[in-house]
Amino acid sequence: MLSILSALTGASVHRTVARAKRNSIFIALALLFLLTAYALVVAAGAIWLAGIYGPAGAALFLAACALLIAIIALVVMAVMNAREKRRARERRAALESFATVGLGLIRAQPLLTAGVLAAIVAANLVGSKRED
Repeated sequence: MLSILSALTGASVHRTVARAKRNSIFIALALLFLLTAYALVVAAGAIWLAGIYGPAGAALFLAACALLIAIIALVVMAVMNAREKRRARERRAALESFATVGLGLIRAQPLLTAGVLAAIVAANLVGSKRED
């Protein structure tokens, strides 16, 4: 199946799949060591804080820090989602107004509209094609 797809697209799908597998293995390995480093930093911080505040105080302090970071992440996510919804609403409104103007132009001047569409199609057909 991949060889047929490769022949149809003109690209080496096998190389792309192999590269994606290799990259995902290295990313997983790096993520594993990153999580290991995070766990060791938290453990070292707990040991250091236990010397100052005692074991219960160190655990409570680290739990409070983790909770604060989680709350900040959730607030940032909510702000980003609200911004994205607002932008989508603005894009939809702009597209609707563009469609309204386009329909008005088609009704008022159909020959001009046909000429513009022909120019767009010709530009796409004649335009330069770059190879990947």
